[in-house]
Amino acid sequence: MRASLAHRQAPVETETTMDMPSLGPAHDALKTFVGDWTGTEELAASPWAPASTAHADCEYRLALNGFALIQQYRQRRADGSEFLGHNVFTADPRTGETLWYGFDSYGFPPESPARGTWSGATLTLEKQTARGVARHRLTPDGDALTHEIDVKLGDDRDFSPFLRARYTRKTG
Repeated sequence: MRASLAHRQAPVETETTMDMPSLGPAHDALKTFVGDWTGTEELAASPWAPASTAHADCEYRLALNGFALIQQYRQRRADGSEFLGHNVFTADPRTGETLWYGFDSYGFPPESPARGTWSGATLTLEKQTARGVARHRLTPDGDALTHEIDVKLGDDRDFSPFLRARYTRKTG
């Protein structure tokens, strides 16, 4: 019986070649975010919270030999509520697009990453979920960083402002 099973096994290849991803321009561009940032955010009303102003801290660190940028995010509102995020940025080796996988304290798991590209100094990423579409624009400029989010929720035909933020680099 044992001999017949061995006869059915597929041959094992002893040599395989795999094209491994390499660091490229999209990875290099993410380095501009590295550091600790603090700032103020203006948020429009949403299904999750009323319109408000919030304070936020963002920590960006390179990881995985430069293949990923990790962001720890903490937003605090005047009413004492917090919104937390753990985000991973990397590059798609096939397309060169920047990918953003976001995990947050609302608990929605990332079905797929936000995808985007750089235009000049601005990284624009877009993500579609069952809740709608979010378009992020992140523009680092030395020790200043702006982050704008526009959304289309539900049956909305047009994007509406959701967040306008400006951060200052504390360290980096």
